Amino acid sequence: MASITAFAKNDNRDFLIEESTVLETLSNSIFQTEILIGGVEVIEQVFDEWTDLCEEGASSEPFFRPEWFAAFVRNFENEILLLTVRRGGKLRAVLPLARKNGSLHGVPVRKLQAVFNLQTQRFDLIHGADETERKAIIEAVWKTIKKQKKWHVWEIRLVKKDSWLNDLLALAEKENYKTGVWQMDGAPFIALPQGDDKEKLIEEFSKSLKRHFRQELKRRLRRLKELGSVEFVVRREYSPDSMRRYFDLEAQSWKGRGGTAAVCDARAEKLHDDFARAVAARNALFIYELRLDGKTIAMSINIKYDRQTIFWKTSFDENYSRYSPGNLLIQEFLADCIRNGSTELDMLSPATDYKKVWASGEREHAAFYVFQPGIFGSLLWKWKFSAISYLRKFKNTKSETVTPSGVAR
Repeated sequence: MASITAFAKNDNRDFLIEESTVLETLSNSIFQTEILIGGVEVIEQVFDEWTDLCEEGASSEPFFRPEWFAAFVRNFENEILLLTVRRGGKLRAVLPLARKNGSLHGVPVRKLQAVFNLQTQRFDLIHGADETERKAIIEAVWKTIKKQKKWHVWEIRLVKKDSWLNDLLALAEKENYKTGVWQMDGAPFIALPQGDDKEKLIEEFSKSLKRHFRQELKRRLRRLKELGSVEFVVRREYSPDSMRRYFDLEAQSWKGRGGTAAVCDARAEKLHDDFARAVAARNALFIYELRLDGKTIAMSINIKYDRQTIFWKTSFDENYSRYSPGNLLIQEFLADCIRNGSTELDMLSPATDYKKVWASGEREHAAFYVFQPGIFGSLLWKWKFSAISYLRKFKNTKSETVTPSGVAR
């Protein structure tokens, strides 16, 4: 069968439309929205413009960049809806969406949702830095979402609570759509000290930690050194061998036993490898290893962007848990972050105890929901934000226990 190819002309720009791609256009004053439907090729079509949009700074995080979504779609999605907003032909916002037949706590529904899964660290509307465009962009996005057919619920997860998408929920409410915000696990972060004397800053930061925690780290490093030669190794480039060591280390941990290690799903492993390559191409990948007599016992894969650093992936050999290899690695890594001028270390979700020991704060995440008007939409809203919300609060109350913060990591 011959491939069907066509061109659509809009705003003095030509778009090549393959047989798997559909282009929809909606004008809103000087803002135009489009939905490009297809696979990774629709991301590649706007890749450079998307990158320029991120470079403005408001959406510069690595997980908002086209490299992440290209790697994700290549491994997990056959078709996405790439909603774009332009002003005078210039890209001003991007929202990657997907249509899914799924469920809402057991109830079958048709979703219009973010392009995400359990591998996703954070999601949002990707937009420029001009706050004066906020109202028009959100109105254009909402008008386009409403036009999409056959969805019961619009779902966006792992969004920071100060997202522009809050405005979209407000618009939906005004038009009698049921909406809701669902609290999700937070992301601890460490605010790093700034100044010219880096070694003094490192010393002062160490003193700011709890005395017992600080002393325990010293003691455990000393005990580890009694076993053999201890070294910290840093690689600032992509290495297949380094990635393989990390995947193997993770597979041997609780993540492997629980089925959440990357190697438990070939697609997840390929996603992480593809994205690590893309990050390294931007000179932003930093891989840290703690070795004992040449054997890797802890690793972290990290991303540097602007003046912030992301603690992306980490694992350690549980046979050495009594020496806290993960925390020893973090201690060394943090010192380097201060040396390179990072203002913050974003430790991402989940907000586990070992992260909280280091953290100076926690960034809130939420899931945003909009339900179609009508009886079914109202029932879905009540199910999610009344029945399930009550059960969740009851479960959390029953399971609340006091857990001491330790250093075994």
